[in-house]
Amino acid sequence: MLVRNRWMILSVSMVAQVASVSAMFGVPVVLPQLREAFGVTTAQAGMLAGLPSFGLLLTLLLWGVVIDRVGERSTMALSLLLTAGALGLLWAVSELWSAAAVLLLMGAVGGPVNAASGRLVLTWFAQGERGLAMGIRQSALPLGVGVAALVLPRAADAWGFVAAMTLPAGLALVAVPLVLAMATVPPAAAAPDPGEEPGAVGEPGTGSPEPAASAPETVPQESPYRRWAIWRVHGVSMLLGVPQVTLMVYAVIYLVQEQGWSAPAAGAVVAAAQIPGAAGRLLLGAWSDRTGNRMGPVRWLAAASGVCLVMLTLLPNAWGWTAVPLVLVCLVLTMWHNGLTFLSVAEIAGTAWAGRALAVQNWLQAISTTVTPVLMAAVITLAGLPAVFAVGAVFSVLAVAVVPVRPGLGPTPTTG
Repeated sequence: MLVRNRWMILSVSMVAQVASVSAMFGVPVVLPQLREAFGVTTAQAGMLAGLPSFGLLLTLLLWGVVIDRVGERSTMALSLLLTAGALGLLWAVSELWSAAAVLLLMGAVGGPVNAASGRLVLTWFAQGERGLAMGIRQSALPLGVGVAALVLPRAADAWGFVAAMTLPAGLALVAVPLVLAMATVPPAAAAPDPGEEPGAVGEPGTGSPEPAASAPETVPQESPYRRWAIWRVHGVSMLLGVPQVTLMVYAVIYLVQEQGWSAPAAGAVVAAAQIPGAAGRLLLGAWSDRTGNRMGPVRWLAAASGVCLVMLTLLPNAWGWTAVPLVLVCLVLTMWHNGLTFLSVAEIAGTAWAGRALAVQNWLQAISTTVTPVLMAAVITLAGLPAVFAVGAVFSVLAVAVVPVRPGLGPTPTTG
């Protein structure tokens, strides 16, 4: 029996996203165990943690074309199966370079779940609901990171790095039948009301089981990449990706190496940040539905993140007790922008281009995710681990200047 309720479909897409995220970003939270297992330095381990993102970078644009032509359900199910298979190959790994190849492969096959599940929001939800829906959907990233940070360090301590990474593989396999149970077309799109004007968007809260599909309303007649706004949103995402990835990759090792915490305790700190990180995406999404402004809050988040990252760089040197609260605040603030930037790209592109545009969004973010550990490895070598937070602050400040805040970028505010 196919699932046709839009909120159930959103829930299934979140399960799939959590599975994908816990695999893609599970490596950074077991960085100490990875470093010990292969006898590498912190900088080298950080570069290994960036390999899944590099693999994603190589294939994501192609996955975007597949999403638009084949559909979200088939693409997500295939990606989850391939991700589980790639993680299974870790059991055959015997040396560092073969492990690096497997992590690269995992990223190459695991990329489309994020873009495909984002396109579902545009297809199944009316404009006045999309901010909340995308916020819920984007909360899968901090939830996935939180699950990984809470579970994987303990599993790696008990069973080893390879066995710990089998857990995300199992979750991906569990998600596959749920994804295959999703309907591919919203009921209102498959059987429109004869009295409804072509292209009308169903309003939430009218008592109808699903809102009308929004494809006719949002299909552009030309490529959205002829407009400057979408490039600016992409640019903001890339810039803010640097401090976000810096915290994700180096927060655990910072607490272990600089503050003397155990790896499981440091992982618990990172996990604790994921709850407000996810909640903030929901609240900001709902706020953008009411105000019609998707990108205005992103500018404030970029500025606040920059300030807090500077504080994290400087204050623990004088007051060690400030390290953990500041790590938590920086982790949370650097997570909140994703739902708004992701939805802005989808709405600018429209459903006909959404798969490709969201793939481009993820692809450009993957550049940040891939390059950041390499950049920060050089920073660590030259200036020490805490300096990576100062460099992240620079990118936050640059994002403030790039954010496009103008009328008409987000949806028209709903009334009544």
